[in-house]
Amino acid sequence: MLVVVEHLEPCVSPWLLSEYSYLVEVFGKDVIFTNVRSRKARELLRSLGAEVKEMSVVELVRRGVIPRPLVLDLKAAEELKPAEVRNFDAVIIGGIMGEHPPRGRTFREITLKLPRNTVSRNLGKYQLTIAGAAYVLRKVAEGVELKHLDIRFGLKFSIKLGDYETVIELPYAFPYEGGRPVLPRNYLEVVAKRSLLFEQSYQCLDESED
Repeated sequence: MLVVVEHLEPCVSPWLLSEYSYLVEVFGKDVIFTNVRSRKARELLRSLGAEVKEMSVVELVRRGVIPRPLVLDLKAAEELKPAEVRNFDAVIIGGIMGEHPPRGRTFREITLKLPRNTVSRNLGKYQLTIAGAAYVLRKVAEGVELKHLDIRFGLKFSIKLGDYETVIELPYAFPYEGGRPVLPRNYLEVVAKRSLLFEQSYQCLDESED
């Protein structure tokens, strides 16, 4: 199954890179990042082992490169079912750092721009992170129905970094396995550093002049 991630953030931050890295771990060489305008960002994402394109997935679909796409969209009316996955050439995920409450960016920036007959499905009623969506999509593709997955809304944790200790609350849904949230490696540290303003400003790992 091909997974296309439409990059929709202004840059690749450490948090976003953590999400992307996990997705590539799950799907390997079947991942394509699209709409990556910055040369440095393309190099960074290629280093994960994925294919990277400057062109938007919207244009790829219009050109017939992806004839049967499926969009994962929280606003979709129907949930994704295991039997449906094989009917599509690629599953499109929005490369978006979600907001609370959700603003429907995938719907506005991907779904609405694709041909009207493009199929969209949700992964439940709550907003997942990119990494969470990757995990859930893999499970559904393996034949597991959404109702049989342990998905919980909200994640609260305390963490100490240097002399600072803080409590972080994330208003997203997370899949659980064995009673523990499924998270990318070092995810809590990455999130905490962002929240504690260790990154003095909005840090971009792909900063360049292009």
